Amino acid sequence: MRKLLVIILMSLALLFVQSCENSCSINRKIKLITGNTWEINSYINYSVNIEMSISPEIYNFDTDGHYTKVRENDTLIGKWNFVDCNYLKMGSQTFKIAELSRKMMVLRYGDVDFVYRKIE
Repeated sequence: MRKLLVIILMSLALLFVQSCENSCSINRKIKLITGNTWEINSYINYSVNIEMSISPEIYNFDTDGHYTKVRENDTLIGKWNFVDCNYLKMGSQTFKIAELSRKMMVLRYGDVDFVYRKIE
């Protein structure tokens, strides 16, 4: 009887740990994205294993689901939202969130990683 109880408790504990690891806090991600101004000036294309430089772009994400992109003298306004916990949609493109922290955001589109850095 004790062995059965131990097995049941261990199974429940494993389920709890696994569900905690898979949980996602969209509110935390929203705070990270909207709480920073982001700059991108290069991307990494893994299909040819090369980093490509681009003209710097500045991104501001608003909590109302709009973003502003500034590149040289051009400004673009678009919409953004989470498709689910790990995917960010900007305009008509959906990116996998490869990394998101207070200082860096990496958005993946196929074999390409777009690396955004927080502007200090």
